[in-house]
Amino acid sequence: MSTPDLMTPIDILRHGMFTDMGPAWLRLDGATEYKRAMYPVFLDKAKDSRLILPGKTSDTFKCLRVPAGYATVASGFDLKAGDLIGSDKVTLTIDNMPAHDHSYVDDTAIATAGNAGLASGLLPLLTGITASSPSKTTGKAGKATPDLVPIKPPGFVAYLFVFAGLPRQ
Repeated sequence: MSTPDLMTPIDILRHGMFTDMGPAWLRLDGATEYKRAMYPVFLDKAKDSRLILPGKTSDTFKCLRVPAGYATVASGFDLKAGDLIGSDKVTLTIDNMPAHDHSYVDDTAIATAGNAGLASGLLPLLTGITASSPSKTTGKAGKATPDLVPIKPPGFVAYLFVFAGLPRQ
């Protein structure tokens, strides 16, 4: 269990190996209910973030669950705190592929045999060759519903907490 020092700013995030870091550290699990009256300063500071979720009653709240596969991202204030971004899977579309086609030419030659000369009974005699170069197209590649491509990198799991200050009684 962690004891916060008086200089720990409200809303700082911390990862931990245990499921409880003490009453000043709230779990970002989307399930644990906290009494609003115990954390008024934190709730006031976090009111514009997406971090706070309604509880089962109007006098309780929960903190956003950060699912496995998401990492904490410093956005430089380009994104709103508490937003979940990214994905661990992606489905490629035609927009993800370079311009290409699958046409080809099927070159063939057809030889015509004739009957002439002394050896006509023994050997066929070629009397003409007709060249052919039709354009063809390959069959479609891919699937109607393509498999998702996993993109989740290897990682390390820890629990995520936010500092809400010492609770009021």
